[in-house]
Amino acid sequence: MHAPWPYGVLMTTNRQQPVERVLVAGTAGDLSEIHRQLVELPETAYGQVFVEVTHADEVRILPAPPRVTVTWLVRSARPSRVASLVFADHGELLAEAVVGWATEWCVPGGVPCTAVWIGCVDNAWVDRARSLVQLGIDGAGQHVEIGG
Repeated sequence: MHAPWPYGVLMTTNRQQPVERVLVAGTAGDLSEIHRQLVELPETAYGQVFVEVTHADEVRILPAPPRVTVTWLVRSARPSRVASLVFADHGELLAEAVVGWATEWCVPGGVPCTAVWIGCVDNAWVDRARSLVQLGIDGAGQHVEIGG
C-alpha cells in the first residue's frame, strides 16, 4: 500500500532540497513503504527511523540520508510488559520508541515542522503512541502531518 508523505516538501526526488525533521516508524510489514520513503528523502533530511522486527536476522541496510538514523528494535531480544509473553509483543517496542522520541523532540519552542509517518496500523500499542505523538506536537505549538 502506497501512503505518500503528507508533508509536501518530502515528496521530492531532488535529494538536495531542504527538509524539516522527520520520524518514520514501522514494523517488518512496513519495510517496503519505509524503504520507498527513505529513497525519496533529500540528502539534507534529518531525523529518526524506527523499525520493529521479530528476530535479528530481519535487520538490513536501508537507504537513509546521512543525518537520518535507523534504529532496529528486535522483539525477541527484549522482554514484554505483558508477563505472559516470552518476548516483546508486536508493536510494543515500536510504541515505546515513538513515545520516547516525542518526549525528546515535541517540546515548546522546538522546530516548527515535523513530518511523521507511523505504520503498524491497527495495533493497540502503536495507535496509543500515535495519539500521544499528535497531542505532544500539538501541545508544543508545532505543525505535524501524520501518515500511516
